[in-house]
Amino acid sequence: MKISSILDIVDGKLLNSPSISFIYSIKTNSKKIKESDLYIAKDEEEVQEAIQNGAFAIIYEKDFIISDNEIAWIKVENIQLAMIKLIRFKLSTLNLDSFYCSNSLYDMLKIYQNNLKKDIFFIPSKIEKIFSYLDDIKDSDILISKNKEFLDKIYPTNKELKEIIDQKDISNLIEHSLFETSFSYKEHFFSRIKISSLYINEFINVFNFLQKEIDLSKLKNFLNMKAIFFNKNFEIVEFGKSDRFVICQDNTLLVENEIKHLQLKFKYAKSLFLSKNGINFLKKNEQMIINNLNELKTTIKNKDFHCIYLVDFSYKEVLEYFIKSQNHSTLF
Repeated sequence: MKISSILDIVDGKLLNSPSISFIYSIKTNSKKIKESDLYIAKDEEEVQEAIQNGAFAIIYEKDFIISDNEIAWIKVENIQLAMIKLIRFKLSTLNLDSFYCSNSLYDMLKIYQNNLKKDIFFIPSKIEKIFSYLDDIKDSDILISKNKEFLDKIYPTNKELKEIIDQKDISNLIEHSLFETSFSYKEHFFSRIKISSLYINEFINVFNFLQKEIDLSKLKNFLNMKAIFFNKNFEIVEFGKSDRFVICQDNTLLVENEIKHLQLKFKYAKSLFLSKNGINFLKKNEQMIINNLNELKTTIKNKDFHCIYLVDFSYKEVLEYFIKSQNHSTLF
């Protein structure tokens, strides 16, 4: 791509007279820069690494020192907007199937990313990450985003990925536990699949989108309403081997529905609700605040509970915390 074209796309200002006139690819990670790449810079310290790795051009917003007049230095007013414009330009030449969907459906679709013959690209929350695969997107590929507003900016021709499920098509529903469900959908029967009944509609949407070719064992990687069971010594045990468990959710958009589902389906047992930043729709006396996971043990010590619903911490974080705890002193 010519430097002159980039200036037009991002509405940037070329601050020097470089000896180069084109770039090959666009990167946001200075460590991934190869010779002839354009680097989008937010941190001046990483600019030098990008130059050493062969960057032919730098796009930036802040006042950086021009340290190499051989390459192009392009200043923009808004670097986020510049990235959006570059992505939109790159995608505008392609004929793609582009969808937006809910957070929970996005999460479930992502675990089946390799189940279609077409390539599926999931739009991440951080715009910078798109550049890591932007050059790999080709005609007829699929884009999926959980942010319609952002998707409209980079690929306006999109539609909602959501099929309205007729609840009459769901029958023989058995909730074996909060985390295991059996049911029939039309002519298909699903036995003891590892998801909460809260997410049956998402599962059916994925099932239909993937044209009924689905590996049920992959549902173990769906982390919404997924429990970590542990004993009184804070040691992880197998599914169902303890009456104590923790559910983690770091996506605040899913918290209210999950807590309401928990309160409805698990109302005869004791649940503790903990978070780092507070849970808006719960009263203060219905929740506890912890600043980090190291406070978890002391916070729940001597408390009577079966379930901990933990907000603002990811499943991976909490699992690693429990594994680390097993190698140290016990809780009680």
